Amino acid sequence: MEKILITHTNPHLDDIFAIWLFKKFNPDFKDAKVEFISASRDAASDQSEDKIYFGTGGGKFDEHTEKKVGQSAGSLVWNEVLEKNLVKDETEIAALEELVEWNNLIDTGKAPTSDFSEYSLQSILRPPATDQDSSLKSLKLGEEVLDRLFEVIKNKKMARKDWEGRVEFESKFGKAVAVKSEFITRAFCKQMGGADIFLMLDPKYNSVQYFTPNEIDLGPIYEALKKLDPDASWFLHQSHHMVICGSGSAPESKTTILSFDQLIDVLKEI
Repeated sequence: MEKILITHTNPHLDDIFAIWLFKKFNPDFKDAKVEFISASRDAASDQSEDKIYFGTGGGKFDEHTEKKVGQSAGSLVWNEVLEKNLVKDETEIAALEELVEWNNLIDTGKAPTSDFSEYSLQSILRPPATDQDSSLKSLKLGEEVLDRLFEVIKNKKMARKDWEGRVEFESKFGKAVAVKSEFITRAFCKQMGGADIFLMLDPKYNSVQYFTPNEIDLGPIYEALKKLDPDASWFLHQSHHMVICGSGSAPESKTTILSFDQLIDVLKEI
């Protein structure tokens, strides 16, 4: 029988999130037809195993009832996913819990700030019109963005695990932290704090970044690295706050032959 997913016309982020989450863990609905109806309290009277309503109609994933105060369509779907034990990976569970909480705060009006709300995902996803085509385009865009956001959050969870293996030491520039990880970024380092300079080695691509969140000139590090490994594609950012060798923005650059310990020694010996 044909699979059908239904929400209201001009869907909100929560409705899009709920459908995205449901499809992710119900593969039979991966290619389900999506229909958009006028918001209703009782349209889901014909709901079945093959026809599911989200955020409208009074069905099991409609949060607009007194018994579901504080819930969202997304959190209702997540509750079922957990009850059925559909997610096995701990990193995925942690990432999804964060996404569900984020969506729930937005949908229930409890997000901590509305600054720059016009740039928010929920604003971007609101369709410009109330027809079926416009609603479907917003759904497709939302699903793509949520797929990418899910990967970003999973990477953050992996970064926290990798952070536990960091090396801390003193340098001429102040406290330094060196870490090997495919997932740790400059933004993550700034969030974690606690150091004047960070060294990140991505073992997957052998790319290197020295980074400082402070007003420190990393020019001496750049010069030292150029002497030790002149053939590598070392780049000193114009701010002098970053020294980079290899990145996704420069896939043809030549990576360094220096080991993680040698990269740390550069900081220690300047």
